[in-house]
Amino acid sequence: MSRADSKAFKISLVASMIALTAIFELINRALPLRVPWGMSIDFVALPIIITFFLIGTRYSIIVALGMYGMLLVIGFAGFVGGTMKFVATVPMVLVFGGLALTPLKNKDDPSLTFKSIPKFLFASALAIIARCGAACVMNYYWAIPLFFSVPVEQLIDSMFFGSIWGFIAFISSMNLTQGIIDLGVAWAIVFGVGSIRRLVSSRL
Repeated sequence: MSRADSKAFKISLVASMIALTAIFELINRALPLRVPWGMSIDFVALPIIITFFLIGTRYSIIVALGMYGMLLVIGFAGFVGGTMKFVATVPMVLVFGGLALTPLKNKDDPSLTFKSIPKFLFASALAIIARCGAACVMNYYWAIPLFFSVPVEQLIDSMFFGSIWGFIAFISSMNLTQGIIDLGVAWAIVFGVGSIRRLVSSRL
């Protein structure tokens, strides 16, 4: 059994990725780019996507749960921010994981399915749509009313140009940007020049 397939390797990778989410959150707290209720543009969820590309859906969900627990403890926005980061990121993993079970799958090596740029771009488009949909629903019905303790309609009037479409456009633009960062940077790290996949393979 290769090192990359061993349980010990996967456990150590998961632990390292969870620790990395904590490091990225501390950096994010020092150099924030966020809206008032906690949504931010950052690298906190990047280790989740890296884990997916390296060892699959199940382990990336474990990293997501670890990130969620970590954000509850040290996250800038606590419960609301941690929940929203989790809810926004996991749909992307599930879309990629679901597509990996379809005929898109690389039959020779399923772990290389999304090394193909056309497959990656197709999956990314669907994943970001899923992310934006989940984020809009959760922000509208839960995160924003809970954080501000006022009806969401009142906030739409004062903060989103008085239009539900302004709200959707703003939330979607934030999540589009974050989704592109998470997926694009993770793909470059795992499959690009000097990729960690190549580094792992060289140590087998």
